[in-house]
Amino acid sequence: MAVLVLPLASALAACAVPATESGRVDWLGQDEHRIVVTAEAFADAEVLRVGFADSWQREEYARFKSDERQLELIFAEARKSFSVALDYQMPITTMVPTWNANAGRDLAWGPLGRFDWAPGTWFYRTYRQVGLGPPCVGLQVEWDEIYEDPLTRPRRVLFGYACGMAGATLDDEDVRALIRGIGVRRRDDGSARRFSSQRAGRDTNAQPLPDADEADSAAIGVAKGRGTLGNSGNPNFPFAFARYFSESDGGQKP
Repeated sequence: MAVLVLPLASALAACAVPATESGRVDWLGQDEHRIVVTAEAFADAEVLRVGFADSWQREEYARFKSDERQLELIFAEARKSFSVALDYQMPITTMVPTWNANAGRDLAWGPLGRFDWAPGTWFYRTYRQVGLGPPCVGLQVEWDEIYEDPLTRPRRVLFGYACGMAGATLDDEDVRALIRGIGVRRRDDGSARRFSSQRAGRDTNAQPLPDADEADSAAIGVAKGRGTLGNSGNPNFPFAFARYFSESDGGQKP
């Protein structure tokens, strides 16, 4: 059974999400995940995937870990069944510290870069955790802008960071090679889909899961980075970015 959660965003903007709405958090099976990583640096990575869904939106957390390298991503999409857009308003310098691996650390930033590559225009910034290890990069892309939304917000967004890549520096071509190896599988965005708890359906290189009676709480724990996983995860998951829009109210949040 999946963990039921009331997203933090509903507490911050109670009118933005139906009062009766709660979401489902569970492991994602092999045929359910959307995030795809083929970048050579993470070819042998162990993978963990957790999903969140309610009637307005879906989110997927994915962690790819190989030796000292770690890539964490969150994909979010608003469902097409409603007049809903994603209210994603985090510049990279705000987004990166939301991850446990970067939280509370002194970060030295490189310049903002951009790269036009599927599924849209990527923005990225390299950074270093001052006094620690090799360079990192924060990256994000928004796409499928909703033109019926007066604010033209996106339907989909992908964001995250990578750390521990080989080399003393990360130049633009290194980052672009990584971006070329990150994608999102297309899938029909119709009615809400139940998440599978089948463990056999996870990635070939996935880490072993907890025992069955621990699996439900472990899924949300992994995504949030609780306990011994404190150097990964994002405590804000699920972000629940979905906001209702209408032309009459100018698309503003309630």
